[in-house]
Amino acid sequence: MNEIIQNTIQTAQVESNDYTYPVFIADETGKPDLIASSLIIEVDGEAYLVTAAHVLKEVLNVGSPFLIGVNTKYLTIKGEFTYSADKPNDNFDIAFVELDKDIIKSNGIKVLPYHKLFQASGNKPHIAFAHGFPNSKNKQGKALRNTTAFRVKGYAYGGVIKEENIEWSKFGKDPDMHICMSYANTSDNNMPTQPRGISGGGLWVVPHVIKDLDLKLYGVFIEYYKNDKVSFSTEIRQVVHFIKHA
Repeated sequence: MNEIIQNTIQTAQVESNDYTYPVFIADETGKPDLIASSLIIEVDGEAYLVTAAHVLKEVLNVGSPFLIGVNTKYLTIKGEFTYSADKPNDNFDIAFVELDKDIIKSNGIKVLPYHKLFQASGNKPHIAFAHGFPNSKNKQGKALRNTTAFRVKGYAYGGVIKEENIEWSKFGKDPDMHICMSYANTSDNNMPTQPRGISGGGLWVVPHVIKDLDLKLYGVFIEYYKNDKVSFSTEIRQVVHFIKHA
């Protein structure tokens, strides 16, 4: 069973990387700087780039174009983003923009199909992990070789979905809107001490290691608390509702 679980985790992490894209801003010299992660998902037959609202605000605050990395190249995302409330404590913390089909096709962008969004309630998933592009693991000197190409690596951090004994009000979170996951070691036993860059990435789950091995996106990673060893993601069903009713 342990071998099955380990193989499942490795396969799932590779698959999650297909739909996760690093986010860059152009610094004062014009050189892109890795700051966060994003996801591209399908909703009602359309493709949407989704990230955390605080990621978008960081881009806007420095006046940079919104850049993502696709197949080792930088791609400027154009269009008007929709994002959650512009206030200091935005606990929903989601931003999205619809992507043109021509951009998807011409850049070889992979879009997560709608059926891969985990929107069902019920039993706790067997496997859960956050995936993104942490700065602590992607040193800028190695990640940004020049202004036309990049090399970064996605990392996954495993944990356990926590539904009990959580002081939701302490963290300003809502159990009907958010998912709490323990903030544990990576699969190679590296503690993610500074996971800046995972924001906007995915919280992924494998529902059942015997009955349902199909990787699903459960939420969008928005925040972690090092001292409490927990992280929070906004549920993907809430993100889908936000997209549909914006």
